[in-house]
Amino acid sequence: MEGTLSLKDENKRFYKVLISLCIPIIIQNLISTSVNVIDTVMISSLGETSVASIGVANQFFFLFNMSLSGITGGAGVFISQFFGKSDVNNIRKVTGFSTILAIILSLVFLIPALIIPTKIINIFSYDPEVVKQCIEYFSIVVFCYPLIAISTVFSMGSRGVRNPKLGMFCSAIALCVNIVLNYGLIFGNLGLPALGVKGAALATVIARIVELILILSYVYLLKKDYILRFGINNLKSLNSEFINSLLAKSLPIFLNDSLWAVGTVLYSVAYSKAGTSAIAASQIATSTGNFFIMTAVCIANGAAIMLGNELGADYIDRAINYAKKFSVLVFLAGLVFGGLLILNIPILLKVFTVSDTLAPDITKIFIIMGILMALKSFNVLLVIGILRSGGDTKYALFLELGCMWLVSIPLTFIAALKGAPIYVLVLLTYSEELVKFIFGMPRALSKKWAANIVKEMD
Repeated sequence: MEGTLSLKDENKRFYKVLISLCIPIIIQNLISTSVNVIDTVMISSLGETSVASIGVANQFFFLFNMSLSGITGGAGVFISQFFGKSDVNNIRKVTGFSTILAIILSLVFLIPALIIPTKIINIFSYDPEVVKQCIEYFSIVVFCYPLIAISTVFSMGSRGVRNPKLGMFCSAIALCVNIVLNYGLIFGNLGLPALGVKGAALATVIARIVELILILSYVYLLKKDYILRFGINNLKSLNSEFINSLLAKSLPIFLNDSLWAVGTVLYSVAYSKAGTSAIAASQIATSTGNFFIMTAVCIANGAAIMLGNELGADYIDRAINYAKKFSVLVFLAGLVFGGLLILNIPILLKVFTVSDTLAPDITKIFIIMGILMALKSFNVLLVIGILRSGGDTKYALFLELGCMWLVSIPLTFIAALKGAPIYVLVLLTYSEELVKFIFGMPRALSKKWAANIVKEMD
C-alpha cells in the first residue's frame, strides 16, 4: 500500500528512481542539444550569413519538433499512467497510434519544405545569400523528419516505461556519426567533399538514419517482448472510445506545444527586424541557452514520468509529495546553471567566434537568460512535470498560450517595430515567465491536477 514506507525509505525510493530516469534523459538531451551547438560552432567559421541560414532552417525544424513533442507528450501521459497500472496492451495501442500520427505530421512539414522553401524562408529573412544557403540546407535536412518522428515516439515512450537508456544509447551513437560527418562534409576532411551547409544537412540525415535503425532493431529484433513493441493486432484493437479518451487529454498538449512553437518562431520574426546580425546573435544565444537549461527540462521530464506512474497506480498523495520535491530540485538547478551561463560568457564568445560587433548584444542576452533561468526552469516543471502528469492539460494549455500570446508576443513586437535592440526584445520575451508563475502556482497548490486518468480505461 501507499503508506507502508517510512520517510527515509520513501526519500531513498524517490532519489533512486529519479537518478535512474533523469541521468539518461539528461545525457540524451545533452546529446540532442549538442548537435545544434556543434553545427552552429562548425558553421560559424563560414561566417554570419551561414549561421543565419542554419538558424532560419532550424526555426522550421523547431516548429516540427515541438508539434511532434505535442504528440509524444500526450502519449507519454498515458504510457506513464498505464505503466503504473501494469497495462501492457494499452501501452502498445498508445504507441502504435502515436507512431501513425507522428509520421503524418512529418509529411505535413516535409512536403511544403520541398515545394515552397523560399516562401517559408522569407518569413524570417529576405537576405539573398541567407535564402540561397538556407535552401541548400533545407532541401536535404527535411528528409530526416519522418526518421525523427518514429525515433521520438519510441524514445519518449521508453522513458514512460522507465527505460530511458534506449534513447540515450541510440542518440549517443548518432551524435558521434553526426560529428564525424560534419567534420568531413562541411570542410572537406577525411577524404570527403567540402559541401558547406549542404554537408551539415547530409550529416544530420545520415545520423538520424543510424539512430532509427538502432532503435527499431532493439524493439523488434533484439528484445522481441519489449513493452512498446506494437503490431497490427494492437492497431486493429483501437476503437473510437479509446481514441477519444486519448485525444481528450492529448489534443491540448499538441495545441499547446504547436502554438507555443509558433509563438517562439514569431519571436524570431521580431528579432529579424534588427537585421541579419541579430538573427545570428539569437541563434547563438538560443542554442547555448537551451544547453544550459537542459538539466531543469530533463528533471521536469523525469517528474512527468514518476508522477504519472504514481498517479496511474492510484498513489495520489505520493505523487503530490514528489511534486513538491521536484519543485525544489528544479529551481535549484535553474539557479546553478543560470550562474554557470553568466560565468562562462567570455569562453562562449570565443567558442562561437563572435565578432566584436556582435559580442556586446550576445553578452547582454546571456546575462538575461542566466538571471531568469531559475524562474523559467520552475515553469517548465509546472507545465510539463506537474500539470500534464495528471491530465490537467487544458489548464496547462491556457496557462502557456495565454501568457505568451496575450503578454510577451505583443510586447516584443511593439518593441521590435520601435527599433529596440535585440537584447531588449529577448528580455521582453521572458515577461511570459513572470505571468505564468503568478497564474500557475495557485493551480499546482490546489492539487486539482493530481488525477488517475486511466483508472476506468480498458
